[in-house]
Amino acid sequence: MTGVVDSGTSPLRVRSEASTQADVLTKLNSGTQVEVLSSVENGWYQISYRDVTGFVSSDYLKVDTSAGAVSAAAAPSPAAVAAEAPTVTVYEEIKYGKVTASSLNVRSGAGTDYDKIDSLSMGKIVELTGECDGWYQIENGYISAEYVAIVDASEATSSSKGQEIADYALTFVGYPYVYGGSSPKGFDCSGFTTYIYKQFGYSINRTASNQLDNGTAVSMSELQPGDLVFFKKSGSGSKRASHVGIYIGNNQFVHASTSTVGVIISGMDEAYYTSGFVGGRRLV
Repeated sequence: MTGVVDSGTSPLRVRSEASTQADVLTKLNSGTQVEVLSSVENGWYQISYRDVTGFVSSDYLKVDTSAGAVSAAAAPSPAAVAAEAPTVTVYEEIKYGKVTASSLNVRSGAGTDYDKIDSLSMGKIVELTGECDGWYQIENGYISAEYVAIVDASEATSSSKGQEIADYALTFVGYPYVYGGSSPKGFDCSGFTTYIYKQFGYSINRTASNQLDNGTAVSMSELQPGDLVFFKKSGSGSKRASHVGIYIGNNQFVHASTSTVGVIISGMDEAYYTSGFVGGRRLV
């Protein structure tokens, strides 16, 4: 009896036992055909795919119920199925990749002929679970290896923390701007960044200019979520920076702007900020 994975844009996890707590043996993309060995009472199927035998949730597998009546000669062999699909080499240990293109498409299969299902911005670090013909397999699809640089686990951990900081900062969009403020009652630009980082155990300088001394320098092309971004507005005199915000990815940052709009999201490509950008700093 055969079945076809029907998991939408996310891969289906094949586990060592019929439980969501069991180890993941491999992941199968939607449309993958497998051999169904048996049905388990608690809503799981035992399946076989190439050299892997494991269990998958019945919610995400369409089983050909007529397959049992089809003779072995008439049914496609596992070898024939394998020949139709590209071979994915599944990594024994997770690797991490950093996007080097300005925008990288995530596709449903290993090739440009497959549907685009998502995109990743420059600097994004993702888990790589396998590779196939010049493409990396990730959680929800495939990305071209040509635009990915392998990084170590420590950088991946740092990226994850930065994303956590950016996500937390976004929860304050719409809060008021108050000159000299550094609490949810009201923030100025550096008071906002000081407050956000304090919640994660970081003590940084209070003013935008002095925050340029915190962390390590990164260029605009190297920015990752959680990085501080600095600007110098015209008429700000000898100050090294007159405004600061937190980069959130996709060429955007969140910041306490003015008393009129409060905490907002702005684009790095807006002329006002592109011309005034003086640098980025990474603290995590």
